[in-house]
Amino acid sequence: MGLISLPLLFIMAIQSIRYPIALFFIIFTVNYYLLGITRYIQIDGVSFLMDSLMAILFVLIIIHSALSRNIEWKHAINTFTLGMFIWLVYCLAELANPTGLLEAWVLSRTLILNGFFISLIISLVITKNSQVKWIIMLLSIFSLTAALKAFGQRYIGFDSGELRWLNNGGSLTHVIGYGTRYFSFFTDAGNFGSNMGCASLLFALMAIYVPKIGQRIYYLSVGLLCLVAMFMSGTRGAMIVPIGGLMLYTLMSKNVKACILGGLSLIFLYVFFAFTMIGQSNMMIRRMRTAFTPTEDASFNVRKENRQKLATYINTRPFGEGIGLSGVENQKISTRFTTSIPHDSFYVKIWVETGLVGAVLFLGVYFVSIFRAAWIVMFKVKDKELKGRLTALLCGIFGMLLSAYGNAFLSQFPTYIIAITGITLALKGEYFDKEISETNKLNETNDKTLDIIS
Repeated sequence: MGLISLPLLFIMAIQSIRYPIALFFIIFTVNYYLLGITRYIQIDGVSFLMDSLMAILFVLIIIHSALSRNIEWKHAINTFTLGMFIWLVYCLAELANPTGLLEAWVLSRTLILNGFFISLIISLVITKNSQVKWIIMLLSIFSLTAALKAFGQRYIGFDSGELRWLNNGGSLTHVIGYGTRYFSFFTDAGNFGSNMGCASLLFALMAIYVPKIGQRIYYLSVGLLCLVAMFMSGTRGAMIVPIGGLMLYTLMSKNVKACILGGLSLIFLYVFFAFTMIGQSNMMIRRMRTAFTPTEDASFNVRKENRQKLATYINTRPFGEGIGLSGVENQKISTRFTTSIPHDSFYVKIWVETGLVGAVLFLGVYFVSIFRAAWIVMFKVKDKELKGRLTALLCGIFGMLLSAYGNAFLSQFPTYIIAITGITLALKGEYFDKEISETNKLNETNDKTLDIIS
């Protein structure tokens, strides 16, 4: 089999050198489904596999650039890539942290390296507006399959791989008093719910901007299915994703009607969940409603107490305990105070591991990049459809960044690559808009030439 596959591998290698974008789309697809596949097939070193694919892609980009000389390296210089490079340097300095461990640092390489390298790769290989369209379309297909899988879990039942995962400890957090929290093929319901919240807003907004009625119906349908799937996850923190994203949309739209509609929608959602009992008999609505009365929730109070305990300990460590040394999941690496308490939040994880300095740096890079990208889309992008596409991406990702305060999912598959991709594409919005403008001018010139000839 190895000998037979050699010619195929050789052809794939040559084509990947000619078209690095093809390998990126393969990685983008694998990233979405890989963790789900591991429930049925034993795959050791999943993160190492993805890191290797990224490294191969970067090498192919360098080879392609040397042979074709059509890679514009200047596009790699943007707010997010530069910010993630500073974060990478800070994480390298964390090796000198006296309470850190090299093993924990190495096992956290995804958090350390991926932000910079993925943003760098996307900046170099995504060069056309048509490629941005393909990324949105792929995300819609991925999100649709994820939502349908959750519907299958609810109305057909869990398969053998999912039952095995539940029996090995997953049921403790997914089969609870409120009912079952569905997780599709994601790592857990928290990750799934936040991604579905992002997808619901992303494709609902896409339905506003695409010109063709068939596309509008498709995107709106995907958005509605993903919204229902978000409720099925039982992830209360996911509620902030469409709400937070909608808040950003009202600011970015620069349209009085859109601002009024967005504001009224936010008020309606808040009043519906916080001040009414409509739909209380439905388990999904009942659980989501508890997100609007957090002080009455035992889980929220426990998390609050845990963060106060961690704060007392970390306040004397401005550079943190060390990368990879927080949360009970890391007790296998080291048993210490910070690994005896669940962090229950991605940002608390960053704060505990890298200190106040690291948390300010990390959050600063992400939110400055988001608002820089929003400014570019608002004032530099002229094409209506491209503006809508990038606005939808940014709003969905902004919502997920807010949700990461209550769930430690942002660095998990497939969320991290999706978030980095969306931010980087929005930062390149002016470049894509210029390509569209040049294409339109060329088409107009060709049309005039044809008219003269005719």
